Amino acid sequence: MNKFFLFISLFLISISSVSAGSFVYPLDQIAKPACRFSNWNTLDSGCKMPIPHISGADYAKYKNNTEYRRIYSVLWGSTYDYGWDVGYGSHEWVDIATAQGTPVLSIGEGVVINAGWQAGWGNVISIKHTLSDGKLIFSDYAHLSKILVTKGGIVHAGDIIGEVGNIGNSYGNHLHFQIDTTDQSHPYYYVTCGKWKDPIAVVNQGLCRDWLTANTIDPIAFLENGTITTTAAVQVLQDKSKTAPKIEQKSIKTREQILEEEIGEFFKDHSLSVSLGIPGNNIEVGRTYTAQIHVNYRNRPFTGSLPAEWLVLSYDKSGVKLFPDTIIAIENGVRDFQITGVKSGKHGISFKIGKLVFLSTSVNVYKKSEMTSPEQGIILQNTSIVLGDEKLSAVVFRTKYASNQIDIPYNGRYIIKSLTGKAKFCNVSNRQIRKCATSELVEELEFGYEDTYRGVLLANILPFDYMPISLVIVKKDTNKTLAKSPTDILITNPKGIDKTYIYFTETISALKQGLMKPNSGYILQDRDLIGKQAKELIQNTLAHLFLKAGNDQVKKQQIFMKMKDFEVRIKTIDDYKKISRSEFAGLVVEIIDGSPIINADKKWLDETGEYKDMMTTLRIRYNFTWKDQFAERYFQGDKSITVGESMYMIERIL
Repeated sequence: MNKFFLFISLFLISISSVSAGSFVYPLDQIAKPACRFSNWNTLDSGCKMPIPHISGADYAKYKNNTEYRRIYSVLWGSTYDYGWDVGYGSHEWVDIATAQGTPVLSIGEGVVINAGWQAGWGNVISIKHTLSDGKLIFSDYAHLSKILVTKGGIVHAGDIIGEVGNIGNSYGNHLHFQIDTTDQSHPYYYVTCGKWKDPIAVVNQGLCRDWLTANTIDPIAFLENGTITTTAAVQVLQDKSKTAPKIEQKSIKTREQILEEEIGEFFKDHSLSVSLGIPGNNIEVGRTYTAQIHVNYRNRPFTGSLPAEWLVLSYDKSGVKLFPDTIIAIENGVRDFQITGVKSGKHGISFKIGKLVFLSTSVNVYKKSEMTSPEQGIILQNTSIVLGDEKLSAVVFRTKYASNQIDIPYNGRYIIKSLTGKAKFCNVSNRQIRKCATSELVEELEFGYEDTYRGVLLANILPFDYMPISLVIVKKDTNKTLAKSPTDILITNPKGIDKTYIYFTETISALKQGLMKPNSGYILQDRDLIGKQAKELIQNTLAHLFLKAGNDQVKKQQIFMKMKDFEVRIKTIDDYKKISRSEFAGLVVEIIDGSPIINADKKWLDETGEYKDMMTTLRIRYNFTWKDQFAERYFQGDKSITVGESMYMIERIL
């Protein structure tokens, strides 16, 4: 029974006073410097490496090694400005740079005495280690992204206790690692000496060095001296650190120079862009907009932290407000930030990492009352258009900041028209981009904000003669000119037609009247007409006659009824079936003429069959003949009609 209680007592003692054995580095693997911006779990094996050791804590040996300088960013007893100027500063720890999420190891056996958030340190873990003679030392791990142990837990050398982060007063992913030799605080920091002083100034000016050497120990020297098991061994290291030779600053690159190198290396494989997502960069006073930073790593979305002191957004705080104005981490290639308009005006924003400004832009902060009456605009147009074809143009008004007035409502009515050349317009702003019906074409197109798409007028232009077109935008009530064409629009003939074509004159006349529109700039006059084209010709001809009727309401009503009748007839026409001469004659006479001649006066030898009266009507009423050697005797009704011939027939009856 007594033996049992003795065993329990010894077991409890072993839990409360865990002895230290061999000590290990707090990191086993780290990210290679060029890869450390990405998260650990996104790195492949080629981006990971064993942590390089500083053999014997011989800092002078490695001070000019670029890779070591980037990994051991700040050493014990150095300054922030010169990370390797050992003996000049009051930095009581070592900072080891690596990717966020890199596993952090306990350096030895011990009891977790802190595991949580502390001001300045972020997420921090402190572990108590007991040496063989009862001496206590404390290892500290700060700025962690994750804590994987709990207070009171027992850990062993090499156990994963957390993950590297960038939390608290930290500039870039790194592990803050230090070893305390007294029990004043964990992690130890200058409580009295550093009070009311700038921590950076304390370190850079080498202040509080007595407190540094009295309460901490050089962590690299500790790890590089093998197994330290006694108070005396710890004291030897502390005494040695007081008299350690200094490394001259003049032979060491500054922290700023190292950061510039790091930024340069970052941009070899990473690309950054900014998407404000704000039309015209126009921001209304008092309104908040969401913009985005995009970062890619080797053309793939980047997840990780940005180099140096991150991405800083510099701007005129009196005009706009940005939140956040410092971007640290990027997730899946994107980071949102917000822009709020504060005061009217044009305000600059610059995006920089370190000293590198990779983008400068400006935003226009406005009040709605300032934008109700546009004073200028621009016309976006083609330099040339095929006769009878339609081309999309756009009208955009400009703000007083010379930006496009998109999504900013304005008052008034405006007109787009041609000062030279015969052209018509139709509004396609609020519908899918399309061809216009002949019936909706107008010579002067009136519009207001409600007739546009987000403030932009989208209008088709259709030319009806060869004179170059010069466009103008005027305000309706004042006739004030707000915009003019940057250049005249030149009018060209369709492709696939030439002046030697037998029906050239009639084809051009039909195009000028809008009876048929070129397809992708082509009119293939010798191509057989198909049902789809026949429908278009008849519909456009009826629309042309309707507009030509002017104020004659009786004639307009008659044409309107013909349009309704054709809507029924159109269903029987196969879009892709070739149309014969006699079939097209039937459509033209029945729908457009409306009163075929019915008699026995036949002169064409083939003036017979289903469409004989339609052919007779063409011959007698319109003196119609084909332009070929058989014109006086044959209609040749079974022959497929070509595109050019169909426009010739239409032209003869108009």
